[in-house]
Amino acid sequence: MNATTDHAITDSLSRQGLDERYAPVIELWTLRILFSLDQLERRLRDRMAEADDSKPPSDAEGTPDADAALDRLLAEMKALRDRHEAASPGLPQDTTLAVNIARLGDRLDLSAVERELLHFVVLQRLCSELTEALKEAGELNRTQTVRLLSICLSRAPAEIQQALAPQSRLCGCALLSIDDVRPYSFELKIDLLNDLAETLLVAQDDLIELFPNAVTKAPASPLGLDDFAHLREDLAILSTYLEAAARQGRRGINILIHGRSGTGKTELARVLAQATGLQPLEIPVRQPDGKPQGGKARFDAFRFAQNLLNGATPTALIFDEVEDVFVHWSSDRHGRQSNSSGVKGWVNHVLEHNPVPTFWLTNDLQGLDLAYRRRFDYVLELEVPPQPVRRRMLERHLQAHALPLSPAWIEQVSRHEGLAPGLIERAARVCATVAGAEPGGMAPEQILTRLMNNTLQAMEIARLPSGTAARDAAYRIDWLQADTDLQALRDGLVREGGGRLCFWGPPGTGKTEFGRYLAREVGRPLLVRRASDLLSPYVGVAEQQMAQMFDQARREGAVLLLDEADSFLMDRRGAQRSWEITQVNEMLTQLEDFDGIFIASTNLIDQIDRAALRRFDVCIRFGPLKPDQARGMLQNLAEHWGWPVDEASLARVAALEALTPGDFASVRRGGRLSAPRDVPDLVRRLAQICEMRQGHSPRGIGFLGPLERGSQPRQEMLS
Repeated sequence: MNATTDHAITDSLSRQGLDERYAPVIELWTLRILFSLDQLERRLRDRMAEADDSKPPSDAEGTPDADAALDRLLAEMKALRDRHEAASPGLPQDTTLAVNIARLGDRLDLSAVERELLHFVVLQRLCSELTEALKEAGELNRTQTVRLLSICLSRAPAEIQQALAPQSRLCGCALLSIDDVRPYSFELKIDLLNDLAETLLVAQDDLIELFPNAVTKAPASPLGLDDFAHLREDLAILSTYLEAAARQGRRGINILIHGRSGTGKTELARVLAQATGLQPLEIPVRQPDGKPQGGKARFDAFRFAQNLLNGATPTALIFDEVEDVFVHWSSDRHGRQSNSSGVKGWVNHVLEHNPVPTFWLTNDLQGLDLAYRRRFDYVLELEVPPQPVRRRMLERHLQAHALPLSPAWIEQVSRHEGLAPGLIERAARVCATVAGAEPGGMAPEQILTRLMNNTLQAMEIARLPSGTAARDAAYRIDWLQADTDLQALRDGLVREGGGRLCFWGPPGTGKTEFGRYLAREVGRPLLVRRASDLLSPYVGVAEQQMAQMFDQARREGAVLLLDEADSFLMDRRGAQRSWEITQVNEMLTQLEDFDGIFIASTNLIDQIDRAALRRFDVCIRFGPLKPDQARGMLQNLAEHWGWPVDEASLARVAALEALTPGDFASVRRGGRLSAPRDVPDLVRRLAQICEMRQGHSPRGIGFLGPLERGSQPRQEMLS
């Protein structure tokens, strides 16, 4: 510890890009700190001994030379302090730092003491000599910190105490805060808003641009409310609410949007802000250098931004990944459990009084305590958009990147329910970058398919349907063997717009494909769910997923097709466990309340609960093909390879037992791998499928037995 010199401090200021006019006041602060220390003479003597390498400290202590040197040093320091006190150097007012603090103080309504404190802490962060002097004070509690600052700034302790109170403007805006957990050295005791010291050294006319770690301007969204037509009712309420709140200057406007990653939460928040005349601004997840910002730093940035933007141009804040922020409040800086009730009360107060409307976005709603969830004015779950919206998004992104893809590919890919907006946008951007070079000889469709599949696989979501799975055969309902007039059923659904149907019969008889046909005919998307999509090893989860399935169908206006429906509509008289009964009860309750088109498909009609059967408007039995249907499908299959069909082949296919439309689809797919030689070879392959099925399933499926080949369709009365 030596007497500081103006030269040393000037060098330090120069290295940090600070104006040299700060040197006198910093030197005065440093001397005030040193003379406030207990046993200053003892400290100086020890430091002088450490600097004298020729003698150990014990030898130097108490010697005439050491005492004389100490007296001279103290005299020099006192004389220097007295000269500075007499000159009374103040903080310069026209430096970049001073101008920025003045502008910030005016915007945030900081008092003179608060501005001086902010100036002091910023300079401490930037000047090593001042930092070293403060370290000599050791670890400080709040009272000691206030006393030290009152000495440095020559202010009354009450003024400092008031400026550092949690409810002060300085701390309430999150510019400064004191850690009261336990004593710390000064630089750890007082927290400064992230990178604020360096930020305030930059000349910037726009205050928002001055604080990139706290708030950034959101890019303009190319979308509009029409791009979220599936949320029309929610957006109508939200738009009206935000416009009214802005006009009335209401506080505590908070909208929570949750849903899995990539569903367009950020884009929706930007669109809503723009549509209601608010400038969208965002709390950054990362610093400008790419480093992540922690939960506390981001919440402090939010508090600061709320105060900075209060009274400015109408704006809305977008706060993404909030689950990481709220988890922070469960523990202190050392990982210890915090006073949760006090912290929750403080956070809730912040949420109830924020002056700037805020969109809070999260991928994981479970990360938010129920006490916080109740504080939001509107909670909106954003799921993957319905198929028509996905198709429009695909078309828009492909057009924007000049990627010519076939309508058939777009239609097929858009049916995938995992195709979130973010995935579509990123895949189109990457494809546009590399498609011109045709890497590996791949066409844009192949590149996009691979990009999307890789992402879907990483997200543990099913891949896109392969190109070979496309339904390239002409669909004809007269090739279905059913006991109901299917054309009349189709007309009735188009006319009424709702109905509960049960399709039953052996596998491959066309139940699921007829459901797809009906969805196309009524002009609605198809939502397909299987038992494996809903079942869970955890009690109660299957019931929740059933409810979500029906809710999704309602939102999307979709035809809901439940395959393997017997898993959830089983006869309760044979139930072995209580949860089997609750699953059936939940399914029946949801079915009763659903006014759209619901199709249950099953191979095991005899296992369906009788009460469930009474819930259906129509039960349709699908069976094997009649001879004339089998002949027609063979001719269609042969045309695929350009072959005429001989009479012998027609006769043989008509004689095959239990032939189904699915068998023809199987032969068509197999022909891509092993090309058939001729029409008789096609018939042989069909015969092999029938023989294998008969060998493993000698009995009829269902308690009513199979439809007899060649018989007239009949409607079974199931009640």
